[in-house]
Amino acid sequence: MASPAPVKPAAALPMRGEVQSRTIPNLLHDLGQRQATGVLTFTGRTVKKQVFFTSGSVQFAVSSDRDDRFNQTLLKAGAIPLKEVMRALEIALSTRDRLGEVMMRMKMLSQADVEKWVKVQVREIVFSLFNRTAGQWTFETRPVGVETIALAAPADVLVIEGIRRIASWARIYEEVGGLNAEYLTTTRAPAIAAGLPLLPGDKQLLDMCRTTTSLVEMCDASDMGDLQVCRSIWGLLVVGALAKS
Repeated sequence: MASPAPVKPAAALPMRGEVQSRTIPNLLHDLGQRQATGVLTFTGRTVKKQVFFTSGSVQFAVSSDRDDRFNQTLLKAGAIPLKEVMRALEIALSTRDRLGEVMMRMKMLSQADVEKWVKVQVREIVFSLFNRTAGQWTFETRPVGVETIALAAPADVLVIEGIRRIASWARIYEEVGGLNAEYLTTTRAPAIAAGLPLLPGDKQLLDMCRTTTSLVEMCDASDMGDLQVCRSIWGLLVVGALAKS
């Protein structure tokens, strides 16, 4: 009897590449599917951002962009008055403590508040990557240190929410195709959808695509607005709940 053919090993994840239009959503999805552990680094002309993965989930993120700092997160959300932020920043700079720790000592924020806003900050750093279409990325497989505050968000959850933040209509339309492009739900769609933060409109699109449905039919039937319909289709394509027919 002939011996069985050897099983081919899975293709290794490329360790570096150029950032293009679809890179960020596809890369995060791929790392999630591979249950990767390590550090994903993005570099541009002026900024560097890193996303830390454990078993395919995003644990933390850091950024050299000053607009991504913790104090900016608080100010943008109106969580802390500017004068209190500046007072805490002055102390944090002199003591070299984290701003959140200083604010807890000064009774400006509780521990629960700090955890909440750090997680918002981390998510916003990740979401900011979705509008990037240039630069370089690298992924280093290695153990990731344990953070006191961990996001622990599955990669596909961030993919769905991150694509909703993409501003470029040209990028979105390029991914979904023309009005006559047709879609169909995959056999894995129910299981995939169960673990994602889908909007009622997203679920409606999946229901429609149980039979082959065109983009124009979905736009006509949905009350989300055509731009959001197209964003939703792109997200559902990336995570594997929809396929082009």
